[in-house]
Amino acid sequence: MESRKQHPGQCRGLLGGGVCALAVAMVLVLGGTLWAAPRPPVFPALELGWENFDPGERLLAELHCGACHTATPAVAGRLQTPPAPDLRRAGARLRPEFLRAWLADPLSTKPGTTMPDVLGRLSPDERSRAVEELVHYLVSLSPEPAPAAPPAGGSLAVRQGRVLYHQVGCVACHAPFEPAAAVFPQSVGAPTDPDALRYTLARLQETSPALPELAAKYRPGALAQFLADPLAVRPAGRMPSLNLTEAEAPALAAYLNGVTARAGPATDTTSFELDPALARRGHRRFGELGCAACHDLGDPASAAPPADRAPPLDALNPDAPLGCLAPAPGPRAARYFLSPEQRDALRATLRGRERLSRAPTPVERVTHTLVALNCTACHSRDGLGGPSPSRADYFTSLSEADLGDEGRLPPHLSGVGHKLRADWLGQVLTNRATVRPYLAVRMPQFGAAHVGALAEQLRAADTWSPTPAVPEGDAEAGRRLVGTGGYGCIQCHRWGPYEALGTSVMDLAQMARRLEWPWFRAYLLDPTGLRPGTRMPAFWPEGRATVPTILEGDTERQLAAIWAYLCRGREAEPPPGMQEGRPPTPGPLPDYE
Repeated sequence: MESRKQHPGQCRGLLGGGVCALAVAMVLVLGGTLWAAPRPPVFPALELGWENFDPGERLLAELHCGACHTATPAVAGRLQTPPAPDLRRAGARLRPEFLRAWLADPLSTKPGTTMPDVLGRLSPDERSRAVEELVHYLVSLSPEPAPAAPPAGGSLAVRQGRVLYHQVGCVACHAPFEPAAAVFPQSVGAPTDPDALRYTLARLQETSPALPELAAKYRPGALAQFLADPLAVRPAGRMPSLNLTEAEAPALAAYLNGVTARAGPATDTTSFELDPALARRGHRRFGELGCAACHDLGDPASAAPPADRAPPLDALNPDAPLGCLAPAPGPRAARYFLSPEQRDALRATLRGRERLSRAPTPVERVTHTLVALNCTACHSRDGLGGPSPSRADYFTSLSEADLGDEGRLPPHLSGVGHKLRADWLGQVLTNRATVRPYLAVRMPQFGAAHVGALAEQLRAADTWSPTPAVPEGDAEAGRRLVGTGGYGCIQCHRWGPYEALGTSVMDLAQMARRLEWPWFRAYLLDPTGLRPGTRMPAFWPEGRATVPTILEGDTERQLAAIWAYLCRGREAEPPPGMQEGRPPTPGPLPDYE
């Protein structure tokens, strides 16, 4: 069924990748990242072994199969195919030379792409004409000037970008360019043996989406503009916003332009002259090739379906000798570069396609969202995912104190729908809310279109039963329990504008706004049970209070009292001992912090 001919570096896993370690090490040494041969797309989360999860179903969505093969409303609603990149300003962002190379051979220009080779059916001469027409058409869509080149940042900006790339979360998905110990000398546990470092970097390149030569792809200033707001161009959310500042985006762009560059400067584009006649033919070609099936330009004329309309999804033969999954696709088929395992997963899903018509359960919807957005690159859930050991070295803490893994790794998502209030989850997912300022890695913003419903889906998937009722408690007693005369929570936790007496971690004044009472109670009684490895002490070991002088040492009354106090939030008087500690932080605090 599948061709046994292997391109150099082909992987034999669902995630794709599979570049020879030695070849990758040579690429890294030479400073280049433009790959020489196609390779399958990389989807790390597909291989985690989710229960009742079908990898082929996710591949149908990621490869936009429903764009050409129409699906019923039920199937389309289950797949939720992500939107393709917005091409309306592609000519203002991308160099014409890159567009030519990309359209002529997308599978080699950016190995691992999910963009099919739609021109593969054409003869060489016709293919060249189609490429030139499409380039002029895309450039014609952006008559406004390209983004201006940013001010030269020099070596300081490049050094800042180097740290940002390896620290804020880029390497959770993309491969690092240097060992963690080289960027962060304080890294603990990172390998230092040169051979081990080369092997580790090579393996990370194998399992990461490849970066092309970015200076040759983007016009001056366009990469920084993209990094500042990726969702404006890639609305699928797979490339999220990392909340970069106005200074950080150009610095990161300066670093990436340099580290992905091959020999010689970026090609000059001043010689390109738009040919209106070619642009008009490109407009027709865009419609004839069916490009608008994925890329919506808001132009009905360009959205005309091709004459040889593809069969609907429910009529597809996964074993068709000339279909998209065939070793040698026919003239009507899209040409992808997939691993044998990826093709087999798609075939299996199409053979059991009746499952696609069923409405997904909340658990299935949550899993598909986590996989689609690669959330498990940073977070684990139910024992699956989280940073691999080689990537975890790049997750660092901004705190000078040793907070352990809690101070550098994002929290796990097991039971998070029961742990966090729906409104707080929504703030985290769509409004940059955070309570862990010591984490160097940033919570990405994927866009409300992709995660706006995730809070309620997590709540539906993670409901606990039975749920204890919220008790009435003595808030003043709770205040004393939190202070220095009680359990001394303020030794580590801040209170609103007041820093903790020791190392400041999460804000006590925000606890009740964030957390659900049942989880809060269970966590205080057994911290390591809900967060393995936490440094939170067990103040009620085996359910027994260690402060017997308040509320007669009654555990349940003490827990209820602390909760009642925390529910008052910043309006409450700070805990005893807090006023004698550090002075309040000047200025207002964000409402969500």
